[in-house]
Amino acid sequence: MSIFYNVSLDTFIIDSIRILVLILAFEDKHGFKLTDNKIKLYDYYLKFPATMLSGEDLNSIVRQNFDEYYAFFHWKPDLIQYRKVINYLVSKDLIAVEIKDNDKCYAITSRGVELVSSLKSKYKNRLVKFATHVQKKISKISDKKIEEDILQKTNLLKRVLEV
Repeated sequence: MSIFYNVSLDTFIIDSIRILVLILAFEDKHGFKLTDNKIKLYDYYLKFPATMLSGEDLNSIVRQNFDEYYAFFHWKPDLIQYRKVINYLVSKDLIAVEIKDNDKCYAITSRGVELVSSLKSKYKNRLVKFATHVQKKISKISDKKIEEDILQKTNLLKRVLEV
């Protein structure tokens, strides 16, 4: 039973870092409403970058990553997991909840910035690069178009891999 606990804890930590880096990318985008739904949509790009952001040969890249290979089987996000991660980040004062025009939005705190800055890994550097791309390009697209993009790319991936 402890093996499953460790896997779950590892996933929780990776999800927390990924979401924290994503929220950091929007730190200077004042007036932007980074809501729960936007976090879930944008996080898909960070979680499955070869599927969503790469123009390279998907077949060879994706087969190297088990999660990416099967990404199209679970497009709809685990809402409970997202709520746990966001609540954890708020409780640790790494992100803050703001109300903008009756929408619950998220912003990174100085502690969150400090934590991300202290991380030294290739994974974190890749996440920062992908999050910056999402902030500059993807965030300009409507939520509906983003969801259509996800569905289209995951279906394309399914055909490419002949699953």
